[in-house]
Amino acid sequence: MGLISFVKEAGEKILHAVTGTAHAADQNELLKEHLKKTGIPDADKVDVKVADGKAVVTGEGLSQEAKEKILIAVGNVEGIADVEDNVKVKEAAEESQYYTVKSGDTLSAISKQVYGDANQYNKIFEANKPMLKSPDKIYPGQVLRVPK
Repeated sequence: MGLISFVKEAGEKILHAVTGTAHAADQNELLKEHLKKTGIPDADKVDVKVADGKAVVTGEGLSQEAKEKILIAVGNVEGIADVEDNVKVKEAAEESQYYTVKSGDTLSAISKQVYGDANQYNKIFEANKPMLKSPDKIYPGQVLRVPK
């Protein structure tokens, strides 16, 4: 359980509602629909509530991997600055670290920085599927899962 920070101005532009033009219930439903479209396993086991740029994600019975993917899928939406993690996993597992992409970053450069080997970029790519469709499609402000 904890709080993960994101770049509020970066991310997928699906929540026009986060700007304040829609009701909270609409924001919650848009995020749930977004999660469903990502194809992340067990995304239907969580509930998401949005208020003032903060998303609170609750649920239980998920794997550590599914939990982490859901948290970053929610946070990598424009207008979301913080994600509060209230998800309980079914089995304790080692948590991944998170990395916020900077301008000019590539998965190879991130891999070199984190693992000391640029050729390990595919490990980061695989850890962020299905949100990442290609290793070349990352953007500044995006938060990625980086397995240990």
